Amino acid sequence: MSNDHSRLKQEIIERIKSMVFLCIYCNNQDRMTASVIDFENHDSGTHAIAFFICPDCRNKFAVKIQDLGKVTT
Repeated sequence: MSNDHSRLKQEIIERIKSMVFLCIYCNNQDRMTASVIDFENHDSGTHAIAFFICPDCRNKFAVKIQDLGKVTT
């Protein structure tokens, strides 16, 4: 794995960690952190998959995010 590829993955992980995810099954308003972040590479780009377990209701779910690069203003 190249250093540039590793750096890109680390940037994606940091962006996911900065997002707020709440449980979709219960009313828990506490911010959840991903227990695992995995990557899939496709012709359409890189997809990051974050896995979560709610600390209250113990339900498990995953969020798939397509990385479209940096957003500039």
